[in-house]
Amino acid sequence: MRRKLLRRPSPAMIVACLALGVALGGTSYATVLNVPDNSVTTKKIRNDAVTASKIKTGAVTASEVKNASLLNVDFKPGQLPAGPAGPAGPPGISGLQRFDVATTSTNASPKSVVVTCPTGKKPVGGGARVIGNGAPLVSIAENFPDSDGVHWNAKANEVVATALTWQLQAYALCATVAA
Repeated sequence: MRRKLLRRPSPAMIVACLALGVALGGTSYATVLNVPDNSVTTKKIRNDAVTASKIKTGAVTASEVKNASLLNVDFKPGQLPAGPAGPAGPPGISGLQRFDVATTSTNASPKSVVVTCPTGKKPVGGGARVIGNGAPLVSIAENFPDSDGVHWNAKANEVVATALTWQLQAYALCATVAA
């Protein structure tokens, strides 16, 4: 098996390569030092390349910041002034109570109940249900707050006539409502 001998470069070749490297490097170094004003544009800067630590203090003034370019996160807590007060929210409620009313358990149809809120309170919610052996054959026909602002109404009817007994129960959530 034959071996190839590698020759060492001559001293002249080494000096020539060094001279070439210095010449090319020196040119690029000089180019970086002599960048004309306004030659670096936004398109030439990579995103997130310019950070706060790279900007000299006082180099950017408020008049140079584009309107609507800053976000809340760009400010320290307390730096932004409070805006005007917003519109009033919905009225508050207090003294919430539940009131229940139920019919007797019979096979009579239809059945109705009215839940009355105490003086000073209005129904802010409510509901109804049917219980008993005949419940699967009964449907709730009405379940709503009355327009008088004091009562909750419920009504149920047998869908299929039955001798089984059932009961209608209704409840109202009554509260004091601030105007």
